[in-house]
Amino acid sequence: MAGGTLLGARPARTMPTALKLDHRKPITYESALNKDSNIIRQAAHLEAATELYQSLWGQRQTIQALVKHHLRLSNRDTVIVNAEDQWIRGSFNVCIPIEVRSTRFHKKLMFPCPMPHKLAEAKYPSTVDEKLSSEVGMYVIMLFECLDIRIPHLYGFGFLTTTIGPNPYIP
Repeated sequence: MAGGTLLGARPARTMPTALKLDHRKPITYESALNKDSNIIRQAAHLEAATELYQSLWGQRQTIQALVKHHLRLSNRDTVIVNAEDQWIRGSFNVCIPIEVRSTRFHKKLMFPCPMPHKLAEAKYPSTVDEKLSSEVGMYVIMLFECLDIRIPHLYGFGFLTTTIGPNPYIP
């Protein structure tokens, strides 16, 4: 129909000038064309990452309780989960800085958490547990075989279904 509109037709949407990416600056269409990486996949990860960060922040008390358990701290000791803007985001993990104030020691620790959406956990269940078991296994190998490499102390670890630690097999 020339000059008219069809009933039920939606107005044309304009494309956004830039795509939001997880923990990166937004990217324009033009600059996305020049990238070798899959920008569409990165943009899709934003919602899953945001949900994960909100979930972890909402579980601060659980994280504090886990840290107290693994360090054998008392209820009088303080464990602080640092603010989300201080979290370190990698390709497959988010590391949450933790501050411990105890009569025994004052330390700054990292609480690493795998990002299930980056490991396709929804499509392939147990990939998070497999990643963690590989990392802990490599930690133990390096601890005993690479004596000249400085390795951070592992206080404990947990799978989606089980938590392990303090562990007598890991000094």
